Amino acid sequence: MNLKSRIKRGVICAAAAVAIAAMPCNVLANNDIDDFGVWTSLEASKKLTDKLKFGLEAELRTTDGVKEIDRRSIGASLSYKATSWLKADIGYITMNAYEPAETKIEAFDESAGLYNTKYDHAYRVNKDRLFASLTGSFKVGRLEFNIRERLQYTYTNTAFTTEDKTEWDYEDKVNFTDPFQDTKTEVEQKDPKRNTTLRTRLTVKWDIRKCPVEPFVSAELYTRADEWRFHDKIRYRAGANYKIDKDNSVSLYYLYQDANDDDEPAGHAIGIGYSFDL
Repeated sequence: MNLKSRIKRGVICAAAAVAIAAMPCNVLANNDIDDFGVWTSLEASKKLTDKLKFGLEAELRTTDGVKEIDRRSIGASLSYKATSWLKADIGYITMNAYEPAETKIEAFDESAGLYNTKYDHAYRVNKDRLFASLTGSFKVGRLEFNIRERLQYTYTNTAFTTEDKTEWDYEDKVNFTDPFQDTKTEVEQKDPKRNTTLRTRLTVKWDIRKCPVEPFVSAELYTRADEWRFHDKIRYRAGANYKIDKDNSVSLYYLYQDANDDDEPAGHAIGIGYSFDL
């Protein structure tokens, strides 16, 4: 290989690494820190046969910058490589999630400007998730395209929080005069919820020749399958994987999603992950 080719490849690798490393700084400089979270993950996998692989993953996500732990989870999966271009996997995730405080306002007497309010304090809830997915991949030159369809079922367990109620009433209930306010605090039970979601993700990776940095971008569409609510949210990622050696790699990415849902608030996140093969 001539010197010109080596310099060109080195410049491409360095530019990719600098662009990915600079992303968190650019995002934080141009947005309110309260819109942000930090997502971290640790993943281990073990090849059982030539086509079968077992995986474990632990994840920690924050919200409001790093003020609150939005989610902590651990999961297990089993993947099967059916062909060189098609992979299937199933898995289970157990998680503990943060539910932010919520205020509900109801009109009592709008003409008098009187409103009843309910304030639910923030609380934590346990969730169980099952998923199954198919991933197809193909290459065009140095670009690799992955298309994944994942169907997931999430069960949100019963939880409890404290609710502050402020309600108006009238001393004179005949003439509706002499309003007074009553405030009380009660324990509020949050009933279980079920959620079935179809996730469609397209990922494009750039395999730079003889470079350990692999940039990628992805877009993922969420559709509520149990309600047939198309475009529940879209999640975008841009980042890079860095292969330390044949068994260890790290990833750094920027993420944005455009809508709130039962899992995370809309906004931005910076993610870092470490994975290794056993």
